[in-house]
Amino acid sequence: MKSPPLLVAALVACIIVLGFNYWVASSRSVDLQGRIMDLEGKVRRAAAERGAVELKKNEFQGELEKQRQQIDKIQSLHSFQMENANKVHQEEKAVLMSNITVNDRLIQSLREHLKELQTEYGKLQLNVYWFQKNQTNLQRKFSYDLSQCINQMKELKEQCEERIDELTKKVTDVPQIKENKDLSEDLKKNSQ
Repeated sequence: MKSPPLLVAALVACIIVLGFNYWVASSRSVDLQGRIMDLEGKVRRAAAERGAVELKKNEFQGELEKQRQQIDKIQSLHSFQMENANKVHQEEKAVLMSNITVNDRLIQSLREHLKELQTEYGKLQLNVYWFQKNQTNLQRKFSYDLSQCINQMKELKEQCEERIDELTKKVTDVPQIKENKDLSEDLKKNSQ
């Protein structure tokens, strides 16, 4: 007890150490409280963001469900349209196949008719050939007959001229009146 300054110095040193520890602890406590406040703010923000994310997630899930329903509707509509298109295609195919069959029959009948027409055309060409040949023969015969006729006409004309000459000689011998009468009669006979 006699050494109070040492004790006071120890107490002061303890107070200083305790003060320093208090100051360090209080500064740490302030830092920790600041961190806690920051963390609480972050937690609140995270909770708010999480809530917003949850809302967005719910909205996206709702939209996703709507889109799935729309996709299902579109798929069902598409399958219905495809079935209808297939039915129409099958019906059109059946009609086209029947048309092809009818057209094939028509083409076959037209080919047969064409063969018949070609055969008849050949016969007609042969007939035309014989007709032209006969026509040529007839033209030759006609030319020959015409020349014969012309020759006969020339001969008759010469005979007529000879008779007219004879008659004119006879007429000059007979008197004038009788001459005219006989001449007219002879001319009538000759003309006949």
